[in-house]
Amino acid sequence: MEANKKNRIERKKEEIKNRIMTVAMKLFIEQGFEETTVDQIALEADVAKGTIYNHFPEKEAIISEHIWWVITQQGSEMSTVWHDLPDTCARLVAALHKSLEWMHIDLNNDLYERYFTYKMSKVAQALKGVGPHVSSGFRTVLEDILELGKKTGELRPDLDSAFLAAQLEMNHYVFAICWVTYPQMSSIHESIEKNVDLFLNGAKNRVSE
Repeated sequence: MEANKKNRIERKKEEIKNRIMTVAMKLFIEQGFEETTVDQIALEADVAKGTIYNHFPEKEAIISEHIWWVITQQGSEMSTVWHDLPDTCARLVAALHKSLEWMHIDLNNDLYERYFTYKMSKVAQALKGVGPHVSSGFRTVLEDILELGKKTGELRPDLDSAFLAAQLEMNHYVFAICWVTYPQMSSIHESIEKNVDLFLNGAKNRVSE
C-alpha cells in the first residue's frame, strides 16, 4: 500500500516535470530563450513558480533535461546503426551528426549555444568540486563506440573509454560553440569531421611518414 502511494507520488512528480519541460521548450523555440520568463512557463504549465525551481534550478537546466530525454529515448536504438558502419571514424562522425538532430540545432541555434555553454560550466564546476556533473547521456553513446573500436583493434586497449569519450564530448562543445558564433567560417559538418580526425589521429604530420 505504502509502495503504491510512493509510486503514485513519483509518477505525479515526473508528469509535472515533463509538462514543465514540454511547455518551456515550446516557448523557447517560439519566442526565444531570453524572452521566456519562469513566470510565463509557470502560467502555461499551470504550476507554481516554486515548483519549476524544485525541478530546474535555472532555465538552461530545462534544455539539458530535454536533450537528455531525447538521447535516452533514441540512443539505444542507434547501437545497431553504429555496428553496421565500417570503422570507428565513420561511427564517431555519424554519432556527432546524429547529435545535431537530437539537440535540434536546425531549429534554434540560440538554444544550442545555451546548452553547450551550460554544459561546459557544469563540467568546470564538477572539476572544482562545487557541483555535480550534469550528464547529457551522449557520452555513453561515445563510450560504446570507442569500446567497439578497442575490441576491433583500431584503438589502444590501455586507454579508458570513459576518459576518451569525455575528451571528445568536450571538443565537440568547443567546435559547436565556435560554429554557432561564427557560422561563416565553416559548416558544422566540416567541423565534426575535423574534430574526429584530430581526436583519432592527432596533429602528427602523417605525410612525412
